[in-house]
Amino acid sequence: MAGENSVKPKGIKAKIENFWYHYKYHSIALIIVFVTLAVSITQCSLKPDYDYKIVVATRSMTLSTIQLDAVKSELNRYGEDVNGDGEVNLLLVDCTLDGNTSDYQTLLAKQQKLMALLMTDTEAMLFLTDDKCLEWIDSLNERSHFIADTGLPHNNGRGFLISDTHIIQNPKATVNAEKGLRWPNDLSICRRKIKDTVFEEKDGIDKAVSDADAFIGRIIKQNS
Repeated sequence: MAGENSVKPKGIKAKIENFWYHYKYHSIALIIVFVTLAVSITQCSLKPDYDYKIVVATRSMTLSTIQLDAVKSELNRYGEDVNGDGEVNLLLVDCTLDGNTSDYQTLLAKQQKLMALLMTDTEAMLFLTDDKCLEWIDSLNERSHFIADTGLPHNNGRGFLISDTHIIQNPKATVNAEKGLRWPNDLSICRRKIKDTVFEEKDGIDKAVSDADAFIGRIIKQNS
């Protein structure tokens, strides 16, 4: 029979060439999967473990990366090492936009991003919002607001105004004024609502709420 009379490849090189001829595409696919997994694992291992995720959400004006970085530096002094990794890491999530001038695609993308954070991401416990954005957030769920009433001084118990504090005033003074950057005068810090929501029974949620409230409490104590 033909199969019995066929000559088998001899030597390592011949065997490799024969294997590659028959399994070339399978091998390429496996290599791609392996590289993808390796990159993903590396990125995850290098990703900072943030102590606080703070969403900056506006509808009166868009804030630049320079502005957000400056605000982050001021906020950082109120953070604590809540995850025990030996350092304090804050992540500011940019959901800022100008409801009057932002193009439609930017408006839609940032609205969807903010909605996803509000509805699914309990790591995002803290929010910096202007009045227009807080009103928009309320319109998403008029019966049960996404932002908690924790007895704070502003926004009907739901916020603490930071626009007149060093958190905004220092960046305004230090960021290059020649860039013509605008700053909101009604930016407040607040915390997402957990009580009477689907997140109330989530593991670790009580600590997350406590850490967020303590963060706001330190800001109020040093700026009142």
